[in-house]
Amino acid sequence: MYHIVKTSFTTEKLEIKNNHIRGKNFKLKPKISRKTGKIKNNVFYSSLILQVTSTSEEPFPIDINIDFKGLFEFSPDDDQEDILYFLKTEAVKILFPYLRTMLTSLTTIAMLPPIILPILDVSKLFPDDRETAYVN
Repeated sequence: MYHIVKTSFTTEKLEIKNNHIRGKNFKLKPKISRKTGKIKNNVFYSSLILQVTSTSEEPFPIDINIDFKGLFEFSPDDDQEDILYFLKTEAVKILFPYLRTMLTSLTTIAMLPPIILPILDVSKLFPDDRETAYVN
């Protein structure tokens, strides 16, 4: 069992690049990565990194890179395995709606058509302890 003492969120990176590609039928295939770790005693982080990158095989009008981090402080006597489970599952469930909103807001503020990630069962986003997933 664990007890969260304090939570905060920060944006590590927020980038958008216009590739000046014209067209209508682009396929959005964002890559979402998860990173977890320990910052100091009882303070841990869980990050979601979203990347949309245009390639010659799959061109896309913009490149996007968002790195969103949640910081979680736990009680000193909390079990490390429980904390790791939280960071890899529950923290992702907390962070993902914010990531979706950031993507939509970023594209809208850039005066581009908004990109809206679908609502997902994020518990299935990173199966088998994988750290990267592609959203179709």
